[in-house]
Amino acid sequence: MKLKTLRNKLKEVKELGFVKTHRVGDTGIGKTLEDLLGIQENNVALPDFGVMELKSQRINTQSMMTLFTKSPEGVTNKEMRKRFGYRDKEFPKIKCLRQTIIADKKNAKGFHCKINRRAGKMFVKKDNVKIGFYSLEFLEEKAIEKIGDGLILVLADTKKKKGREFFHYKKAYLLQDIDPVKFIKYLKYDIRLGVYRTGTKKGLPHDHGSAFRLPQKSIPQLFRIRKKLL
Repeated sequence: MKLKTLRNKLKEVKELGFVKTHRVGDTGIGKTLEDLLGIQENNVALPDFGVMELKSQRINTQSMMTLFTKSPEGVTNKEMRKRFGYRDKEFPKIKCLRQTIIADKKNAKGFHCKINRRAGKMFVKKDNVKIGFYSLEFLEEKAIEKIGDGLILVLADTKKKKGREFFHYKKAYLLQDIDPVKFIKYLKYDIRLGVYRTGTKKGLPHDHGSAFRLPQKSIPQLFRIRKKLL
């Protein structure tokens, strides 16, 4: 498909106004767009740009995208729970540690991440104490693996009528050449060490892992090349 053809198809979709979702649930926005564009798979082959993933999202969404889960190097989750955890209110014998961390910005408990380009690492810290680290090379590889090095991002307004969602696809961008520095800048890092609340393991430690998440609205900012299609 030529870029001009794709742009024309997107304009036709925009002119339809609000379209009833073709699938109930969060994935309806993507499925509906694929159907309207006549695309069977979630990618588009463009002669000058290669195969690019088609991604759609709701305008002004506050959703977070979980990219991957991995414990830091140099420390185990068990050690972090023991050293920095606090007593659970319901199960005081168990220490929990739930923290959301942004690079170079301390949270209320003093947790933050510090990027050291010379060392090639992103350190996880509490105040001035280094807890563990991640290789910047690893994070940069994950940026390309999880976000991709080429996206066609389509944004839509939404509304609901009689319990069904409707989409008006209004904006579209071609995004290429991901910037790993910005990827790390916009990341939110969650430590999620809790306790089972129900079931056979009720009252036992529950390790949700350390998750890297990204605000969906930040995705366009991660790319060096941004072409407006719509």
